[in-house]
Amino acid sequence: MGSLRKTNRVLYIIVLLLAAALVYMFIRSQKAVNERNESFTRGVELKGELDKVMDEYTTIKMENQDLSAQMSEKDSIIMANRAEIEKLIATQADYNKIRRKLELLRKITQDYVARIDSLVVVNRELAEENTQLAETVTQVKAQNNRLEADKAQLQEKITVASALKAYDLQATTVRMRADGKEKPTDRAARVTRINLQFTIGENKVVEPGLKTVYARISRPDGEVMALGTEDNYSFELNGKTLQYTLKQEIDYRNEAVPVKMFWDRKDVSAPAMAGTYEIMLYAEGVEIGRGSFMIRE
Repeated sequence: MGSLRKTNRVLYIIVLLLAAALVYMFIRSQKAVNERNESFTRGVELKGELDKVMDEYTTIKMENQDLSAQMSEKDSIIMANRAEIEKLIATQADYNKIRRKLELLRKITQDYVARIDSLVVVNRELAEENTQLAETVTQVKAQNNRLEADKAQLQEKITVASALKAYDLQATTVRMRADGKEKPTDRAARVTRINLQFTIGENKVVEPGLKTVYARISRPDGEVMALGTEDNYSFELNGKTLQYTLKQEIDYRNEAVPVKMFWDRKDVSAPAMAGTYEIMLYAEGVEIGRGSFMIRE
């Protein structure tokens, strides 16, 4: 009887040990499952955070492609850290180690974003300065153009103000009689002389001294009347050589000066050309007056 009790006690102990072993194994198994689940959950969590950090970095990079070229060194660091973190997550490395690496990457990307923002601000300020500078240059050019225009107008006014002017131009046609006296006529068959009379006006701006006055008389057919060849009876005007009919020097003293000229026909055997004759007066490289007269058939 005692031997049976002893055997039962041994069996009871063995059952308890087996039960304890089973419970222990179950707990260990459950703990391993929980750890795997927790590790997977943490891996998903860490991967999500990594993706979020990289998405922010990629967005900033794509929005500022013209500036990102200046951050190539930073890009290399970010991509190297990303690869390391992905490897740690895949191998289920220590959670805290991955977390520290992720925080470091976040700081790097935040610094990247801050530097990009700074470059954006600097570029915007430079663009604004360039725009202001361009506007200033445009304004200065416009002002210079206005000044040049004003200068040209002033120079033109000075040129006009300093030019001589002829007033009261009168042309009369006459026939010279045998006794040397003149007889007014406008008949083509009788005209032998053309008299010009005008006044050079007062001008206090003009430099006083001897002035040469040229008269150009054109026939109705446009030909300039001259007593000699073009070389002998010519003067320069604005780079061109013009023929003249008459010229006369005057001693100009900034006061009004009356001027008289006359032109005698060389061949009086044939009548003069009938029609309208044009007169143009020049002095010191500018036209100073003009007029006309008629000769009848």
